[in-house]
Amino acid sequence: MIDLLELPLELVLAVVQLLGNEDLRILSLVCRHLRPYCQAVLLQTCSIPITLSLRRSVEDYRILFQTPHFNESIRFLSIRGRPNNDPAYANGDDQAWFAEVAGHIPTLRRLQCIEINKVEPGIPLLDAIFRSTVNKPMKLILNLNTYPEEYTFPAKDLKIYHIEAGVRSVYIDPPEPYPTSFFPRLVSACAATLSSLHIYDDHTYTNMWDNSSVQLRSLTVTATRDPSLVAFLQSQASLEELIIRHDDSRVEGWASKLSGSDLPNLRSVTASFGSLRYLVPGRPIREANPDNCCEDLTSTGVHDFLCNTCPRAAGDGIESVDLGAVLSGSMVLPVLSKSQRAISNIQYLGIPCLVKVRQSHVILRPF
Repeated sequence: MIDLLELPLELVLAVVQLLGNEDLRILSLVCRHLRPYCQAVLLQTCSIPITLSLRRSVEDYRILFQTPHFNESIRFLSIRGRPNNDPAYANGDDQAWFAEVAGHIPTLRRLQCIEINKVEPGIPLLDAIFRSTVNKPMKLILNLNTYPEEYTFPAKDLKIYHIEAGVRSVYIDPPEPYPTSFFPRLVSACAATLSSLHIYDDHTYTNMWDNSSVQLRSLTVTATRDPSLVAFLQSQASLEELIIRHDDSRVEGWASKLSGSDLPNLRSVTASFGSLRYLVPGRPIREANPDNCCEDLTSTGVHDFLCNTCPRAAGDGIESVDLGAVLSGSMVLPVLSKSQRAISNIQYLGIPCLVKVRQSHVILRPF
């Protein structure tokens, strides 16, 4: 039998990466040869929870930040506030501890992604985050935070290629939209490298889409009647994936304003049935998913979508349609039976392969 340590290094790493955290800790203690590999995987993520005492949260990680192999291993840094709606208010003492965390960020040489969630980051922490993106590519996950409106980004060419952001105010229950100029200015600061933008709130009044210099490949946005969003989409010749959330009858109609030459490289789209009728025809779309918030959930509406929209995609047609979120159990068989010819080329429907579906012999290929 071949000894594990005799295998090529890439196979050893593949085995180590399949282990859970507890197994990694045990293996690193019992095998000194595998300890560096276990530590490298175990320490890829650093999550600093902000409890009632921010000082204690930082002190718990102070020793780790001073450990060389810790700094060499971290890929993902997460600073998380309280799990409820009580925001992590930042008084003078808290800002001092935020500044200490900020001082360690430049030492994380392999850092690839930063998340801050439900905190009130001060300027020292924001400076450290954005200065770390000046010279190396970075992903940012920014959720439910409050940002200083007067903040000035340290450079105009930040190397941020992926942003996920939710900006609903954590001070109000239920939350309401929190208008801020922070995100539009952030997008402008990384326009040269940003390729993936996922915004989970409505930015109708923040000039979010007045930046045609950004060329995205992936975009998630909340549906709106704001004409600036349509103008922004018209400028996105490189866009391959588009997800429109909450695309219900109150905002439907925006897609009809796009011409046939807009979004020429779109491959995947999620929107309401009404919007998909305008987005799919003539474009090389391989995946078209109905937004689960859309209101047309009748079997007739789904059949109309499958027969009149899916076959009209450019090229070989649509290969994947996730109907699992919009079809109830009682609607599955009638819709599949009625739309058999229209879905003959679709390889994935997102519908569980139930025994009654298999026995019906309606269609076999998607299952």
